[in-house]
Amino acid sequence: MKTSRRTRWAARALALCLIGATAFAGAAVFSPVTAEADSIIDGQTTTGSITITRQDDQQQPLSGATYTIYKIMSLTPGSDGSYASYTVETAFETALDGVRPDALGNYSAQQIEALIDELVTASASAEDVRTDTTEANGVASFTGLGLGYYLVVETTPPEGYTAGSPFLIAVPSTNDAGDAWIYDVTATPKNKGIGIEKEVVGGDDTVAIGDFVQYQITTTIPDYPEEYFDQTVTFRITDVMSDGLEIQNDVTHPIKVTVDAGEVTESDSTYTLTAGDQTGDTPDLTIDFAEDYIKANPGKEVIVTYYAQITEDAVAGTGGIGNEATLTYNNKPGTTEEVTPTTPVVNVYTFNIMVEKFTKEAGNAGGEALQNVQFGLYEDSELQTQIGTLELTGSNGQLCFEGLDEGTYYLKETKALAGYTLLADPIKVKITATDAADGTFTLEVNGQEVDETTGTYVSRIDTENGTAIIAVENHKGFTLPTTGGMGIALFVIIGIAGIAAVSIVITKKTKKN
Repeated sequence: MKTSRRTRWAARALALCLIGATAFAGAAVFSPVTAEADSIIDGQTTTGSITITRQDDQQQPLSGATYTIYKIMSLTPGSDGSYASYTVETAFETALDGVRPDALGNYSAQQIEALIDELVTASASAEDVRTDTTEANGVASFTGLGLGYYLVVETTPPEGYTAGSPFLIAVPSTNDAGDAWIYDVTATPKNKGIGIEKEVVGGDDTVAIGDFVQYQITTTIPDYPEEYFDQTVTFRITDVMSDGLEIQNDVTHPIKVTVDAGEVTESDSTYTLTAGDQTGDTPDLTIDFAEDYIKANPGKEVIVTYYAQITEDAVAGTGGIGNEATLTYNNKPGTTEEVTPTTPVVNVYTFNIMVEKFTKEAGNAGGEALQNVQFGLYEDSELQTQIGTLELTGSNGQLCFEGLDEGTYYLKETKALAGYTLLADPIKVKITATDAADGTFTLEVNGQEVDETTGTYVSRIDTENGTAIIAVENHKGFTLPTTGGMGIALFVIIGIAGIAAVSIVITKKTKKN
């Protein structure tokens, strides 16, 4: 510590009172002490404390905020009504050169901000440094502090918040009335959280291949303190989609950005937009706001709406077809942080209908798969609206119609295996998504509820893979012998003989009559 200058001055102008210690609102503003009757600082009290109570915008305590305090000057009280003196800490001599503490109360907000900027820069070489992090009660406490002036910096904000502006605080300070000294000083910075929420517009979370899903992102432009703009400022929205979703951006399915309920178009002075189908972790959608626009629109609500189409790469099941939005912002000057919605991944779900074709008439009581049996899937009982194409069962007796929305469908066997009877009626299949909205569903086959029974050649639900398995048994039917064989000739001869016999009887009856 170096005594670069010693000034004698009235104690009532020595301790400055912090007005509105709201770190997020800008640099702290001071006014001179106005106490008269009790204007002399108690020379017997040599220490004090600073208690910081960190709150959110709902005045609830916030944990995880780290504060660092730097002593910028020491105060030596006078005695017997004499004046006091101060000593500037070595690291801050240049920043405070020419600054009179008793004049700080007359500084403008801009002057205070400029001074604090210089002090923050100088703090890198400070020696008297203390750090504390707020607990669940939102409190960070610094006790046993020598009298003097302190620079308070929020060095690490809670997740989802921006760091408030640094501010100055005096120990002791005066009370609100300005007629008494407070050695245990309390500051209550408040910051509005930086959040992002995402939802499916309309709330429908079940889809089919080819459907368009509309999403909405809601967030707020941060109210960055002035010092943030001394470096690069970022406010960026991104969305990474799974391979089953393809971002859209056309006249029918546009990407729309509104700020404070007014639509804002893309430009160099507002935001840049990048949209295109990507794989992996590369964002399919990026909206990057311009610094000047961020600075001019603090605290304004931003809503982004956009569409994605369900593709054939969509996978059914409880894993869902998801996409994840992320907001990148500055949590303190020159440093960015990412925050995701309360529900990080927004999922939609699709379903499959699998046919399992089998017979028990081949001497196998457990059942035997039937290959090359053809089925079609339809939306209506009249079989007028077909979904996809006709499909054939494989060697395992299975075929699958994929990427279906919840609803009622009709399975029609359109071609049976030679020697087997074609099913006369279509099979009614009803898939209903559960209220859990997590890809689970209930199943009815021809009006009968089906559960998750396991086994082979039994209708069942495969929840994990989002598949309704419909077991279809076939029976052998009546068949004619091969064309050209003796069997068919015998039937023809018997048939002709029968006709001749009937003719003779009728003729005889006619003659008799």
